[in-house]
Amino acid sequence: MRHMSFAQKKLSLLALATCLLALIVILLGAYTRLTNAGLSCPDWPHCYGYLTAPHTSSQIQAATKAYPGTPVETTKAWTEMVHRYAAGGEGLLILALVILIGWRKPVSLVLIALLSTQILLGMLTVTRQLNPLIVLS
Repeated sequence: MRHMSFAQKKLSLLALATCLLALIVILLGAYTRLTNAGLSCPDWPHCYGYLTAPHTSSQIQAATKAYPGTPVETTKAWTEMVHRYAAGGEGLLILALVILIGWRKPVSLVLIALLSTQILLGMLTVTRQLNPLIVLS
């Protein structure tokens, strides 16, 4: 990195941060799966209609009323939401890379296509209740 321009260093650091967060998202996804928290929030991108997992007694009561067939397990819901927040952060870093690289370059188009596919698969995983074909993707 010694002979790089400031812009190149900035891009390299952003790419490194993006890769590290991708690893964290993968690990959080594995943890979410292993703790059976993958469907702890029955809707997407929210969790029982909230931006966070329901944690107050009134939120839990409202969630139980809105989703009577789905028990509210706050700890598992937070596990899933932390994974979603990290994945959202990863998406923002990828978009920042695309902006810095230039959105017309082929690598940027590939990043946008992969990010869009990952978002779609994440949504379908929840809305299709862990359909094996979607989870396998």
